[in-house]
Amino acid sequence: MLEELLAERGHLSIFYPKFHCELNYIENFWAVVKRRTWDNCDYTFLGLCNAVSRAFADVLVVEIRWYAQRAFRYMGAYRTGLTGKAAKVAVKKYHSH
Repeated sequence: MLEELLAERGHLSIFYPKFHCELNYIENFWAVVKRRTWDNCDYTFLGLCNAVSRAFADVLVVEIRWYAQRAFRYMGAYRTGLTGKAAKVAVKKYHSH
């Protein structure tokens, strides 16, 4: 229904496969933001607000690009027919020098 609504309004929608968070680099970004929030929060509401703001500001564009590149490597591995652990090994192997 959402896809049809977007198409009617002239937009293109692209959905990632379910249960494949390695293909969506935003998942890595959120994980880092959550980790940095936990590490820097004093567990008060004001502290949480400050920690979230700092966590978003502390994630560098270079890091986001790294997450995107890793997602693209996974996509490439899956395109060649690799699955599961084999894809993970290939992504790690081809990333190293």
